[in-house]
Amino acid sequence: MNVHAALGVRLLASLVFTGGALFGAERTASAALTASEKGQIRDFVASAQVESALRVRALVARTDLTHEETLAVLAEAVAPVPFSDARGVFLRELVFGSSSSASRPLLAHAVTHALLARADIVYQRAGSALDQDARGLKELAAIYAFLDTTIANAGRPARSAHDASAGIAAAAYDACAKELGEHIEKNARWLKGDGLVPESVGRVRAQAQVALVDMLPDGLTRYVDAAVRLGLKGTRRKMLADWGILLQDTGKLDEAKAERVQKLLARWPDARADLSLVYAGEERGALQARGVSALAGAVSAAGAEPFSDDSAPPSPVVSDALWVGMVHDLSVLAVKRALDRRVDLKQQSEKDVVATMGGQGRKLGKPRAPSVEHVVAAAVQLLELDAPRAVDFALSRVLQGRSESAALLSDAVGVLATASPEAGTTAATSGLTLELGNGDAAGTVRMTLIKLAPTGAATSFTIAGHTWAIERSAPNGAVSGVTRDGRYLSAADFKKSTPSSARPK
Repeated sequence: MNVHAALGVRLLASLVFTGGALFGAERTASAALTASEKGQIRDFVASAQVESALRVRALVARTDLTHEETLAVLAEAVAPVPFSDARGVFLRELVFGSSSSASRPLLAHAVTHALLARADIVYQRAGSALDQDARGLKELAAIYAFLDTTIANAGRPARSAHDASAGIAAAAYDACAKELGEHIEKNARWLKGDGLVPESVGRVRAQAQVALVDMLPDGLTRYVDAAVRLGLKGTRRKMLADWGILLQDTGKLDEAKAERVQKLLARWPDARADLSLVYAGEERGALQARGVSALAGAVSAAGAEPFSDDSAPPSPVVSDALWVGMVHDLSVLAVKRALDRRVDLKQQSEKDVVATMGGQGRKLGKPRAPSVEHVVAAAVQLLELDAPRAVDFALSRVLQGRSESAALLSDAVGVLATASPEAGTTAATSGLTLELGNGDAAGTVRMTLIKLAPTGAATSFTIAGHTWAIERSAPNGAVSGVTRDGRYLSAADFKKSTPSSARPK
């Protein structure tokens, strides 16, 4: 019998008897793959032709091989060759292609084992110069992203549970998570904890860690278990254990800054509802995580000053480019969630954003995109960084005939009231209270007695000892007047509190 005929017989036998190859079942080897068959597997993996995935599955998932033999033979084929998009498609077909359901738990584990063996080779090859190995870092990030999206999040998982219909049993996920945890431990210098690593390595670590979080089998202690395996401590451990949110960066976020992130998200339950990862790094671009919850913070020092045309010396918190970038990106997320929940507020915000077009200095803050979410988020960012300064800055412009900033301030306060846990309070009678930034790294300032219009935009509030009212006229809600402590504004109201560039002339 020639080689092709023998392969055809074994393929047929595998398809007939693969139903007995359940993950975790005792499989006693009655035969071993020949050198020729192993060579075929290596050739098929190297060429990464999707149509060959069925033939590889027939060989590696045979019922006369032990579980360990399946893992070993696939790793021997996968580990020597670089991971690529084409190889990812091939491995996905191997695990999830037609007629794969019976062997899927085994193959999910085998592919995880094989790709981590490949990743180990990349680390060994780079040694202490991993941060300078651009090609290796790109490959590692792709491997961890594949494990997260294709294996850990197969099918359509819920926020806190795998998709059972995807066909990967809990025991298989447990085995995959164990493999990934051991891999992280083996390469702890680069992958474990939250210590200082080069900027080029930070995203790789974050992707590997969130893959482990998503890979762990479902259960009440999953997030606690993940925090322990990843070596997280303090606020990072609490955020993962309590909310299922992994906070990662390159080691620049100390405990105090981590606490500031935690307090910010504590005020925005809608924003953290499906958030899985907060990554603070200089490089932009999404990281893969369960659902659409990955968030990458841009923290470049360039343009860190968010108060446009404001020449006053920045406060310490505004000078912190890392914090400024994180607040901006988290604000975008919070605004999107709030406007999705309050359609009337979204419609009002859309009108106010349109009114800012066609002139300089009409927006409030520095939005990074022209969308409604980004423009309103820029105003929210200012409130979360230095609310008293933001209020004076926005409302002083009314005296210069530029009321657009006041409208955006009104919308931003409305968004924060909507995002607040107290959003159910009847604002028309008792008002709302918000904790906002006061320009200091540790402190906050209270905005109280917030009242909202039917659209959800704020019409009055008290902050820093003054009560402000923003009058908005029908039908488009344009700002028609602003009062402070019951009287209309004058230039004298801002001489002490407003930077010279923003004072009325």
